[in-house]
Amino acid sequence: MESKILFSYLRVLRVLRGKKMKIAPVQIERSGPGIDLSNLPEGISVKMSDPVKDFKYARNAVTLVYDLSAYMNVRLSFEAMEYGDEPHAPPPNPFGDDVDFDGVAISVDGAAWYEVQDLRHLRSARFLGYDIDLDAAITQWGLSYSAAFKVRFCQYDNNPAPMDGVFLHRIELTAELRAPVFHLPMNDNALSPTVHDTAPGGRDQVFIDPTGDPNTAAHSVPGPNGTTALAFDGVDDRIDFGPTLLGDLVGANRDFTLAFWYKAADPGSATKYFFRRSGLSSEPLMRVSAAYNRFYWRVGWGSGYVDLVSSTGMLNNQWRHIVCRRRGETLALWVDGTAHDTRTNSDYTKNLFGSSWNARAIGQTYGTNLSDWPFAMADLRVYDRAIRDEEIVAMSE
Repeated sequence: MESKILFSYLRVLRVLRGKKMKIAPVQIERSGPGIDLSNLPEGISVKMSDPVKDFKYARNAVTLVYDLSAYMNVRLSFEAMEYGDEPHAPPPNPFGDDVDFDGVAISVDGAAWYEVQDLRHLRSARFLGYDIDLDAAITQWGLSYSAAFKVRFCQYDNNPAPMDGVFLHRIELTAELRAPVFHLPMNDNALSPTVHDTAPGGRDQVFIDPTGDPNTAAHSVPGPNGTTALAFDGVDDRIDFGPTLLGDLVGANRDFTLAFWYKAADPGSATKYFFRRSGLSSEPLMRVSAAYNRFYWRVGWGSGYVDLVSSTGMLNNQWRHIVCRRRGETLALWVDGTAHDTRTNSDYTKNLFGSSWNARAIGQTYGTNLSDWPFAMADLRVYDRAIRDEEIVAMSE
């Protein structure tokens, strides 16, 4: 009989980019007559041995379920020792869910399992340390991390400890949050995509100079939290991503996140576009409005669109962190680490990206409602996933 111990997900209050963090299981499944779990959920310890000395074999298994959909560089570590266990190997990878063996296996669906460490030849009354690179394992077998990634510790034998049994201690899984698929820091070395004035003979001739010459790199300005940002002059500056770059990164009808820092004064008496979708003269992806002094994220196209909007009073010449996130059929607009507007299950969200999400340019564009007022932008990121609320909050601090 299987019982399940549920744990609330370990919330990451501050996200340290590139730093390892300990990931808590969202669920622990146990099956078999001889399992002792202790010290949960902090340093997980497991004792697996047949509780009855009847020489009848029994399988004991503890399965840890992790949400690894947002993570990379995943490692599994633990200490193990065993008491006289006869070795039982699984069949070749992949094998089924009901296999009896002594070892550690992983699965992305609970049906096909792949052994990553055998526990058949410990032969030690002292704990031995193990450190497993799960990235290497999933690459080897063509797997990927999921929201229900399973790690199973299994023991199969016919006597209780100290005759038989496997003891596990300090089971830990560590990982890093998955990086954005596209990142434009907007600093003095941002040479790609094309960053330039609209016209070859534009007012400043050069948008940004990687040599750092103060006479030509006039658009490089202090950004948020000690970073560097780009200032758009409102006359002829733009960043051109090309026809499909960002659309190819996030794809049609997929989860994604667009995040960046933005700074501007109230645009005055008109609505201004600063992030264009599709062609240079097409409709905006992001705009600001003087009428209510707020941000708009336009969803849909032509007459079939809806705007997600922020609170008023956003354009006060202060740095604002903006996040546009799609998770399934739910869209959300965040400003400065706070959710301002959410739309779910509308025709607009269902058909948001029928072909592609094709952001083309930032800054000065052709057509009406030109970006003809100055603003600054920094740290543009595009993720091929819906980043977590905790990541948004930490990114905006």
